[in-house]
Amino acid sequence: MPTPTHQRNAALVGRRDELREIETTLGRAGSAGRLLIVHGDPGVGKTTLARAALRAVEHAGTEALVIRLHPAAHGDPGLDAVVDQVCDTLVEETSNNTLALVTAVRRRQAQKARDRQYHLPVMLETQRAVREAAGPRPVIVLLDNANVVAERDLGALGALLYGLRSDGACVVVSGWMPMGCPGPVSTLAAAADQVVEVAPLSAEETAELARQQLGWPPAPELVAVLRRDLGRLFGNPRAVLLALSALGERGQLAVTDGRMCPTRPEAVVPLPGFHAELQRVWQPMAEHQPAGADGNFPGEVLAVLTRMTAAAETTVDDFLDLALDVGSRPEHLGRVLDILVALRLVTVDDRRRLACPVPSLGTEMFREERDIARLHAKVVLNARQRVGGNAGALAPRLADHALAAGSELAVGVSRELLLAAARCGGPDDTSRAMRACLALLRQLRLDDERLPGILRTAIASMLHHGDADGLLDLGDRLLPRLADLMPGAQGVLHELASAWALAAFHNQWLGTHVIDGDTPAARTAMRVPQAAALLTLAARVRADPDPPHAGPPVAPAPRLPGGPGGSPAGMPAAHLLARRIPSAPETRLLIRVLGPRAEPGAARSGGARRRIVDGPVPANHAELHAALAIGDWATSWEMVLGDRCVRFLDSPLHGYQALVREYLGGSWDAALKAARAIVTDPAANSHGPLYVHSRSIASDICRWRGDPRRAATWLAGVSAGAEGGPLLCWARLGVRQARGEVAEAWRRGWQDFRSLRAEGHLIGAERLLFRVVECAVRAGDGRAALDALEALEELDAAVGSRLVRATTLLARAHARDEVTCALDAYGPLVRYGGRELAFVASMWLLRATGAEEWLLEAWKWSEGMSSRPARRRLVDLAQEKGLHLPRRRRDRSAFTRLELKVIEMVVAGRTNRQISVALARSEKSVEAYLAKIFERTGCRTRVELAKAWLDGGLKRYVPD
Repeated sequence: MPTPTHQRNAALVGRRDELREIETTLGRAGSAGRLLIVHGDPGVGKTTLARAALRAVEHAGTEALVIRLHPAAHGDPGLDAVVDQVCDTLVEETSNNTLALVTAVRRRQAQKARDRQYHLPVMLETQRAVREAAGPRPVIVLLDNANVVAERDLGALGALLYGLRSDGACVVVSGWMPMGCPGPVSTLAAAADQVVEVAPLSAEETAELARQQLGWPPAPELVAVLRRDLGRLFGNPRAVLLALSALGERGQLAVTDGRMCPTRPEAVVPLPGFHAELQRVWQPMAEHQPAGADGNFPGEVLAVLTRMTAAAETTVDDFLDLALDVGSRPEHLGRVLDILVALRLVTVDDRRRLACPVPSLGTEMFREERDIARLHAKVVLNARQRVGGNAGALAPRLADHALAAGSELAVGVSRELLLAAARCGGPDDTSRAMRACLALLRQLRLDDERLPGILRTAIASMLHHGDADGLLDLGDRLLPRLADLMPGAQGVLHELASAWALAAFHNQWLGTHVIDGDTPAARTAMRVPQAAALLTLAARVRADPDPPHAGPPVAPAPRLPGGPGGSPAGMPAAHLLARRIPSAPETRLLIRVLGPRAEPGAARSGGARRRIVDGPVPANHAELHAALAIGDWATSWEMVLGDRCVRFLDSPLHGYQALVREYLGGSWDAALKAARAIVTDPAANSHGPLYVHSRSIASDICRWRGDPRRAATWLAGVSAGAEGGPLLCWARLGVRQARGEVAEAWRRGWQDFRSLRAEGHLIGAERLLFRVVECAVRAGDGRAALDALEALEELDAAVGSRLVRATTLLARAHARDEVTCALDAYGPLVRYGGRELAFVASMWLLRATGAEEWLLEAWKWSEGMSSRPARRRLVDLAQEKGLHLPRRRRDRSAFTRLELKVIEMVVAGRTNRQISVALARSEKSVEAYLAKIFERTGCRTRVELAKAWLDGGLKRYVPD
């Protein structure tokens, strides 16, 4: 197997202890014989370790006779090959009567072959030859790949190795020792003096190995991709180096923000040539293999099995029935599976289902895709034959094989399986049901009476799994045609139109879709009030001057029998409808929270202050506005809809939600990590609002940390004309401010605000205007600061948000030196504005009052920001005021044991009542614990808390 080009010490990363043990043993050669066993999985670096230890011993001045043995040399795993290697070494390395000694060994070999004797006499003669040829020199024997030694040869080989040890030689045997399975290495280890296990590398050691190989530190995203696709081979140096080399050769690596990142993290990491590793454990089985099965056969089996199990659930019986199709016999294929299971490259559960935990192994293209499709079809046909052709007796899992078979399977057989899978209502079958329904929607005629139920199931499943692209495609194809169908299909029009509109809004925020109101799908959706509200919201977010217009409304969808939401009998949509789409009133609430479309001139003209909502203001209105101001739509939907809202599970929305949470909470290292993951996603672009927002926040973090060049690099990835809104302008102003261009910064910021105001982009403009005020004050332009303050007051009058009000008060304190305003602003800024604004407010109050309490507050907020400029400003101001800096104290923000139990039960889905019973506390106490946890972590809902816990975002709160 070719070893990739890398630094000499890369393969020894994390092997210091093992290397020291082997060096110590080799250093004793000649004084005391030792038998050392080095075992580990193929590719972990056993041979590399032994060679490195030998080099170290030789550099130390030890002149030894080194005999390297490879039982698999010349394609012959027998002992004759071992004897030949010993003789070759003696001829090349010694001159002490070597020819006579070698001749004696050869004579003994010839006699054994003629008289059909055992190998033992040959081994004893070989031992005598080594002893006499070496003379006073110590002898070191390295036996590699000992696991390929045949069982019939093991006794004679053991006699040679043990005899050499008794003569004072140091014998190092390396090979694979499968867990729970007897083998050559296990047998030799029973009499060994020492056994060294070469374990896989840890995650940190693997990252260091990648750094030495690539020349750049690997981004966490690259490490995560390697862990995902290498599975149990993550930590195997050979596999990691091969994967990194393959990624580099295919152009799938790029440097972003000083780290090596994958450019296509969704693609399976290639692992070329790994089948050569399997040959090392396959050779002892060569005598049992059928005709035509070469050394590549185990690798071929593994690649085929990996691709099949990735597409469909496959059992042991399914695969063994394919023996003839893969050129083998069932008993032979079973032995191959046994070896792959022993290597833990294949797993078998209690239901005899096969799984391949290393997806990268499926990238070896031993067979064409059409061949794999034929194997899937054969699985279905074999199962059908076992039940006597009774389609009703087939397991629904075979539907995935039918889908993977494609045209290789008859349409009638495939449709029977797909219909059976679409009727399966278990929560574990939703993915299969969705795939089956989508396939049926392409096969069935539009007037088929089964179409409405299948379509309803498909919609519910796609919402459950968050398949936005699939919903858009489905709506584009079917929405314009549903109105002309039978009345039974008319009822599902509302659901499809609303789901299509929500998916369109989602993808528009990602920048991958632009809603065109003139398309047939959009015109049909605008006739459904729920969908029309969502499309209006999408137009409002884009500040579209011509939002889509609604046509004549569609009649309300009739309720169909069969469960909530009208799920027809026999279809599994009922349990999926717990995830719901926002109603028209809920969407209109979000539209109103976004603020008025017109220029906020009501306050200037003396008009009354406008309210956001016509009626009572929701209790979470301030939090909702704060989330929308920074573009956190995932949190906004959760606030309006609660924990039952539709979530696009694999969407970058949730990554951005985590980014915002860490940014506002002050964990800026975690926020930058989240930003890198978002912008390096293969679906990322340079114009989507979500990606622009991510770059803007990352840029501002770098600015705060005193690195304006890195901050500008983040913004350089935004394309010209991208709709970043106030947040992008705010970040650009911050970069200019960090460069010392204060006057230019506030002028450009003011121009940006006026353009945004004319377009109707008001949400989030308070951050931009406050920064304009701050820069104008620093530039000494009091008139400009007051103009920006006046605009901020008008925005406050128009929007009526607590965050805008607090930001306005802080800006007034900066522009007019009003301490009372800053005091009034501090509390709301701490709650809604994030750590940055809280730090700015406390710094201003410290400068204005000189009170020690504000020094303590500013010190607290600077923690986690990792901003040296901010800390330096704070230290200089404290010295100016004659205040002593607080001592660093132990972090008291760690969760207590009781709080950890509460979080674990929330993650498990327990209610407050269930938690109170389990902890023997009242429900009020549980509510109090949750309130403290929410305040400390910045999470707003139970779902957000559970997601942060599962994502590892709360590790800093867990005590060591």
